[in-house]
This record gives sequence, structure tokens and C-alpha cells, in this order.
Amino acid sequence: MLKTHKKTLSLVVFMLCFNKAALAQQPENTPLLNTVNSQSNEPSPLIKGATPTLVSDNLLFLEGPTWSNQDNAFYFSEMNFASSQALGPDSTIYKLVLPNTLTTYLKHSGTNGLYAKGESLYTLNHKTQSLSKINIKSKTNTVIVNKFDGLSFSSPNDMTMHKNGDIFFTDPNWQLGERSQQMPYTGVYKLSNTGTLSLIDATLEKPNGVALSPDQRTLYVGDFSNRVSKYTIDENGDISPREDFIKVTSPDGIKVDSAGNIYVSSHKKGVINIYTPRGSLIDKIELGPNVTNLAFGGKNRKTLLITTAKGLFTLDVKVAGLAN
Repeated sequence: MLKTHKKTLSLVVFMLCFNKAALAQQPENTPLLNTVNSQSNEPSPLIKGATPTLVSDNLLFLEGPTWSNQDNAFYFSEMNFASSQALGPDSTIYKLVLPNTLTTYLKHSGTNGLYAKGESLYTLNHKTQSLSKINIKSKTNTVIVNKFDGLSFSSPNDMTMHKNGDIFFTDPNWQLGERSQQMPYTGVYKLSNTGTLSLIDATLEKPNGVALSPDQRTLYVGDFSNRVSKYTIDENGDISPREDFIKVTSPDGIKVDSAGNIYVSSHKKGVINIYTPRGSLIDKIELGPNVTNLAFGGKNRKTLLITTAKGLFTLDVKVAGLAN
């Protein structure tokens, strides 16, 4: 439960309504299963000649992958845009034990982004318009927060967690469904380890993927205006104003490896771009239309699980991802 509410920014931004489900209505996905050679002098974190392995193409629109150290398994969400959209698309959480043992974990979950930590599976839930968490063993669900300044969130999308327990999450309106939007903006929020909820930014157009640098001093956020922004976090946890970082077509999920390289899913382009901490493009993974997100996991966290609108893939890499 929240102890206090702290409003740090107030800005009304009216935005054009755009239905993410429309992006999923593409021809059958025929992935280009190849990686592109490094485009700078920086070393690529990819294994030369490695190609993504298709785990399954018998799934719907996939999102929110995360690795659970508790279960030594990946979890991810599947959204059904052919279902009733009253509360956003019906969702199912799946569990993947490498290399390809796939099982249903939880039906009708209402989830998009997931983040596994210890015994908990944190969920960004469009059905309940909340940041919630599920006990992995019992599947008991607890709503952590579903309002800011007395208004309901729209459709919480993705999150990351600081090593001190602070949670950063995004709230666009992709899966608002048939509900009216209460928030006058789409925002980025911080839920502190003491339970204080604050608004980091209300100027972004449908903020989506969010990630932290290895030193936990930089927060990256992608939004629908084709950019990834960064924010500096000081030793007191205070967050600087937004800075432009890199331009990416329709950025979706974002992850960072232990060397600080930033992996950004370009939804429309069907590519995962990989950048140095300075923002130089060093490599990319081509998968075809509608790539949505990725997560590091497996042995030594050197396996990528990649979600798309038409298929689930794995790819081994040279550089480990950050541990949850």
C-alpha cells in the first residue's frame, strides 16, 4: 500500500489516440533470421554468425518477457486482440524452460510487462490498470498501486527496478480498451522503496520500454515520438529533467547488458538496435515486423528471449544481461 502521494510534475498533454492492436495486423511474419555486422569500431555483444532460434510461432501478440532466477525460467505475456477489448485484450502468462519447454502459467492475467524478482512476478496490468505482483508459487495477486493523484492509470506497460528497490514504470494508453482515459497525459512514474509514488515525466507520447544502466545512474525510456530519452539519477535518488538520447523508429521494449549496451526493440521496423552507452549504433538483430520486447536469461544470463507479434525466439549472446 502507498504511504504518501507526491506530485512532482503537472502538465496536460493531449495526444492522438492510436491503437497498438493495429500494428499487429500485418502479413504473416517471415523473420529475417540474421544479425547485421557491427556498424562502428565498438565490439559487438553478439556472437558472429549466430541466428535467432524460433521457439514457437503458434502464439498471438507477445510481450513483457522476464527471467526468473527462482524458477530458472522465462515468463512472458500473450495478448489476444481478437478478444473483447472492454478491459483491454485478454492476456495469458506463459512459462518457458529452456530450450523449448513451453507451458501456460496463468490465463486471463490481463498483463503486458512482467518483471521477476525473488518469489514475486511483478505485472503491468491493463485489466486492473495497475502495477501488481503475483506470488510465483501460489499465484496470489496483489495490487500495489492503480491510481495517481486520485486518477486511474491508463494501461501500465513496462517496468524496471533499481537495486535499492525503487520501481520505475510507464503508463501509455495502448491497452485502454473501451474505457475512458482519466489521466490527462501518458506518464513515467517512480514508486520508491518506501511507498512514495511520484510522476517523473508527463511530456512523453505513450512511453513504453524502460531500463536502467549498470551503475543505476541513468534511466532510459522510449516513447512513440520515435526517441529514447535518458534521465540522470543522483546519489539521493533525485531525477534530472529529460535529455534526448537516440532516435529509434517506434521504440518498444528496452534492455541493458552488463557492459552498458542498450538493446532497443524497433516495433515497426522489426529490428533490435544495439547501442553503446554513448548512443552509437554497434549492431542490430533483424526479426521481421512487430518485434516487441526482449529479456536476458538462461545460464549466465547470456540468452535473449525475444517476443514479437507472430513468434517467440531465443538468441545466445557474448555479453551477459543485467541480473534482476
